[in-house]
Amino acid sequence: MKDAATMSGTYATFSDDSFAGRSVLITGAASGMGLETARAFASKGAEVVMADRDEAGLKRYGAELRSGGAAVHTVTVDVSDQESIDKAFDYCDANLARLDNVVTCAAIITAKRIFEQDRAHWHRVLDVNLLGTFFVVQGAVKRMLDNPDGGNIVCIASDAGVHGGGGLIADTAYAASKAGTLSMVKSVARELAGKKIRINALNPGPTDSPMHSHIDQSLKDRIAGNLPMRRMGRPEDMAAAIMFLCSDAASFTYGAALDVDGGSMFR
Repeated sequence: MKDAATMSGTYATFSDDSFAGRSVLITGAASGMGLETARAFASKGAEVVMADRDEAGLKRYGAELRSGGAAVHTVTVDVSDQESIDKAFDYCDANLARLDNVVTCAAIITAKRIFEQDRAHWHRVLDVNLLGTFFVVQGAVKRMLDNPDGGNIVCIASDAGVHGGGGLIADTAYAASKAGTLSMVKSVARELAGKKIRINALNPGPTDSPMHSHIDQSLKDRIAGNLPMRRMGRPEDMAAAIMFLCSDAASFTYGAALDVDGGSMFR
């Protein structure tokens, strides 16, 4: 278990009150990158809404963060279900003074070869990774348009959305869903120009997190050896970059895709 003091030290670049008085909704917050992002924001004073379909994980980690003094809410959401998304935003409307930041970490990763992917597979991946992300963004924009200071949205894409999948780590459906996320972020950014709402994407490289539990250690070692940084990414690497994109330090970063990938993009 990580307490608030430990987390504060981990993200020492940000002062302990960097996000005091601000709120953040994080989907996929019961594990991996989403959980680490919730911990990071909580350690810097944010009011955090952890959203996930894993009720047990929400209960466990929500209690962990509250025990350290953080202001944390938990709400069950399945981003492939529009009604579930709507209920999550209804919860935010009822329990937050305003919604300042939204981070879309909810996703599934799949690694099937081309002839193993049927329509049901593609629908499942796109429903969660692309459509789910879009409708969370849509709900965020609706609230942020009423905020005098706008808001920040960070959508988690992937380096696979740029250079493809291949079936070993991530497959075609996953890569296409993340390429769609990158295009969606740019499209929404164009539409929101001048509205005080910043939307950006994060492109994580291979990250050692529960999402990559389908990769055995020997393959992880091979991946790490092929990266210029000679290691896989960690959830902490991604959480720090997400906080940057939501911070005042990124006030002129708009419609961008930040690569946090250990150099995988230029291998």
